[in-house]
Amino acid sequence: MNQLYSLAREMTNLTDVQIRILDHMEAALQFAADISKNQIYICAKGKNESVEIVLLAAKPSYSMGNTFFDRGDAYLDEEFTLVENVFSTGSKVVGRKELDLGRLVALTAYPVFDNAGIPFAVAAFLSNSQSQQQVLTDTAYMMLQVPMEEGAYHYLRPQDGMVILDSVGRIMYANDMADDLYFVLDKETVERKEIIGHSMVHLPLVDKIMETKKPAYGDEVSGNMILSAWGMPILSGGRVSRTILLLSDVTAIREKERQIMVKDSVIREIHHRVKNSLNTIAGILRMQARRAKDTDTKEALRVAVNRILGISQIHDVLASQSGDHVNWNVFLDKICRLSVDSLAVCPIELVRPNNEMKLLINSEKAVPLAIATSELIHNSIAHGFKGMEDGVLIVSASVENGMLHTCVKNNGHILDTHFSTKSFDLGLQIVRTLVEIELNGSFILKNKGDMAEAHIRIPLSIMENKR
Repeated sequence: MNQLYSLAREMTNLTDVQIRILDHMEAALQFAADISKNQIYICAKGKNESVEIVLLAAKPSYSMGNTFFDRGDAYLDEEFTLVENVFSTGSKVVGRKELDLGRLVALTAYPVFDNAGIPFAVAAFLSNSQSQQQVLTDTAYMMLQVPMEEGAYHYLRPQDGMVILDSVGRIMYANDMADDLYFVLDKETVERKEIIGHSMVHLPLVDKIMETKKPAYGDEVSGNMILSAWGMPILSGGRVSRTILLLSDVTAIREKERQIMVKDSVIREIHHRVKNSLNTIAGILRMQARRAKDTDTKEALRVAVNRILGISQIHDVLASQSGDHVNWNVFLDKICRLSVDSLAVCPIELVRPNNEMKLLINSEKAVPLAIATSELIHNSIAHGFKGMEDGVLIVSASVENGMLHTCVKNNGHILDTHFSTKSFDLGLQIVRTLVEIELNGSFILKNKGDMAEAHIRIPLSIMENKR
């Protein structure tokens, strides 16, 4: 049960059907206040017929201060004479209202009818001055009669140009910003310096709105300028009676978006080329390994090839990403599967707990973390499962106490009893350097039961690049 329904049931004799009509109008109330540049109040008779109740109130979103009246305020008929006249006549009334002693504001009031044609409420438009533009209040009132869903409105900003068209597409109203923007679209009108009464030209969006009778959005290009246009039809009897257009200059925004797309494409291309270069190097080392006669040399070259291919996989994943951030769980998924598919010498069950959790991290910081994690995964496959018939590899990622925690476990050969961090081989030294020096995190390698576990913890603020 919303506030409007509770207020109406408590203070008025409105029926459920009448309250539902006002409930639909409420969705359009803020947009109506913005385009009319007025505060809007929906009033109804109280249970005492000589009292009028304010049920809904809205002010332009870009204006400062509070509304003149609040929801639930009650006033005698003589305090709202113009509103009472609307109830009596069922017609629009224009005049002024004294708010305080000597302070007058312009007021235009319209009847709100129910399905039986009875005026059961009044929509009162009050400006901050003693003047109003009737085309704006009329348009806003018409819009309140056929409201859309609340999320369908594109709210007006002070920098937006606004144009109101009649049923055949002629311009009835344009604010100063719209004047400037429209002259960009219609060069012939520039000489006349007057667009009121002219048909809207060079804007296919208007034709689309007239045809579909639905709101539409799009960009219009004129010379070096790009205009963003949003339009909403106001329907009457199933036909478009008026159209509201909001125009804004988005030239700088679109150029920035274009630059970001170009930058993004270049970065992806760089990752792709690095991947190819690393694969080439790995291929050369494979040939060298095949020709080597010394067993230790062959093994060293094999480890180097695996390490290079691991980094190549990381750049392959990054080549398919876009933006400054990547989802670490998605990234980790691909690294795990590529590593298992390319390196496993026995059947390995890959377990990824909570891999559906979205963990966004900076793509630049993701590279050293991915290299370190990839090294641990390769280490598990090469050493943990060496000589085994099968194995289980568990790789997880989570956020704990402000830290990004990445864990690699395997049920293969556990660490030797005399294992020490001082005896780290080159691979684990690389992991430690990347985690502790590059990312200011911590790296722990230990046994837990029948599992060998590696834990990487890095402050989330670093991975989100908030420093």
